[in-house]
Amino acid sequence: MATFFSYRLKSGEKYWGFETYLGKDPKTGKDIRTKRRRFKTKAEAQIALNKLLVEYKEEQEYKINITTFQELYELWIDNYRSRVKPSSVAVAQRFCKNHILPVFGKLRLDKISVSYCQKQVNEWHKKLKQYNYLRKTTAQIFKFGIAMEVCKDNPMSKTLLPRKIEVEQSLKFYTKEQLQTFLQNTKENHSTKIYTFFRLLAYTGIRKSEALALQWEDVDFFNKTLTIGKTIAQNEFNQVVLQVPKTKSSTRTIQLDETTIKQLLIWQKEQLKIMIFHGYNTNSPKQFIFTTNENKLYYPQVANDWLDWIYKKTPMETQITPHGFRHTHCSLLFESGASIKEVQERLGHKDIKTTMNIYAHVSPQTTKKTGDRFAKFMEQ
Repeated sequence: MATFFSYRLKSGEKYWGFETYLGKDPKTGKDIRTKRRRFKTKAEAQIALNKLLVEYKEEQEYKINITTFQELYELWIDNYRSRVKPSSVAVAQRFCKNHILPVFGKLRLDKISVSYCQKQVNEWHKKLKQYNYLRKTTAQIFKFGIAMEVCKDNPMSKTLLPRKIEVEQSLKFYTKEQLQTFLQNTKENHSTKIYTFFRLLAYTGIRKSEALALQWEDVDFFNKTLTIGKTIAQNEFNQVVLQVPKTKSSTRTIQLDETTIKQLLIWQKEQLKIMIFHGYNTNSPKQFIFTTNENKLYYPQVANDWLDWIYKKTPMETQITPHGFRHTHCSLLFESGASIKEVQERLGHKDIKTTMNIYAHVSPQTTKKTGDRFAKFMEQ
């Protein structure tokens, strides 16, 4: 409801003005009122009022009306989806759904304090290894809210990160003899596809997500090389997708040994027969090396399922994860005399610290040889 009023200046000139109610502020809940003056006639004031009401209505229609953290999260995840890989979106959604939204979702943005955020960071620190990721993600959501002008502050950015509890973690990997036993058991008791897969992991050190994304065109049988330039992942809709590696160093071309080359050729011929039986012609460089019988990409979890099946059928005292074959390859490379730089480039480590961390956990056989190696050098 608007009210009009007239007034006179000291000079005696008469002017008109109005005062009107526009609505309530969605953030504070307070009434929004405004006043305009200095119109020569009441009709002119009426025209100005009508224009103001139309402009305000249009502004509200386009204005983002966000009051709770949940609403801000929904806006943020849509934007985040356009900036990162599908697998990163899936990870963020999972952590937000399980840990961030249960404690922040229903709260009004203007009611979330630094002390409340610090309390949640402390709780995450007690229970989860990924507490720093949760803190960073929450702060990132608030930062986005400030950019969108739906919140004025980032209370999470003001929290203090608790001291990291250093826990000595032993890397699980096979010695040379254990790896030979594993591969022999797998070759004798399981399919050519499964044996080829784990032979490839063990003799190249590639990640399971890299192996499952390989196509035959990535193998140069003449020059005995393998090019790694993509990975598989699950997106937020639980679909298998291809994506580029997380770092530039992960894209690489590595040498293959003669036996692994021969094994790949064996599997290529067998795959062709199997897939023709199922109605698919896989005689193409674009064909993926490891697929289902329906010629579809596997989910990353299949490598773990295959390994569980292997250990169930042929139990071993030491059991490792698919990633353990990467550590095994790294460890045995060091044992064979490869340099840290050579190992870093072969495994596609962006940071040499990652390589050094594995080097610090090399197999006992390497440690035993160190003293003898130095003594022989001094005797030369």
